Amino acid sequence: MDNARLIWDKLCAAGLTPAGAAGLLGNLQAESGLNPQNLQNSFEKKLGMSDQDYTAAVDCGAYGSFVTDGAGYGLAQWTYSSRKAALLAYAKARGRSVGDLDTQVGYLLQELQSLFPAVLRLLRATDSVRRRTVCCSSSSAPPTRARPTAPGGPRWGRGSMTNSREGKT
Repeated sequence: MDNARLIWDKLCAAGLTPAGAAGLLGNLQAESGLNPQNLQNSFEKKLGMSDQDYTAAVDCGAYGSFVTDGAGYGLAQWTYSSRKAALLAYAKARGRSVGDLDTQVGYLLQELQSLFPAVLRLLRATDSVRRRTVCCSSSSAPPTRARPTAPGGPRWGRGSMTNSREGKT
């Protein structure tokens, strides 16, 4: 099963509408290409590590600056230290890699429930992919630091919804 289908299934199982799931999936596509081990490109050069090297170093404890390095990481390109610390703790508590797809989707849903409950309510009630993509983009930063929609998010979100109807997601 590909990453898009796995993420889609988990989002829908968590009660998101197809439009809500498509909006969030479009945002994740724009952020990371749906690669849970995606290290922000500028940090690959800065740190001299590939996505896989970075993930392995974090998992084994060889790289201790994961939380504070400012690098975007994973499906949602988590950057803020508090959120990266919580992602790492979530993964460790489950005995999983910080770069594990299931772990990151579970953590993302937990974040929505605990940090962004209003966004989660919208994602569970919406019928508009574009509005939910914009909503998710604004919520990927801490509540006081919203940012514009990730480039391509609405387009990828609409594509995700179309593909799901055709059984391609």
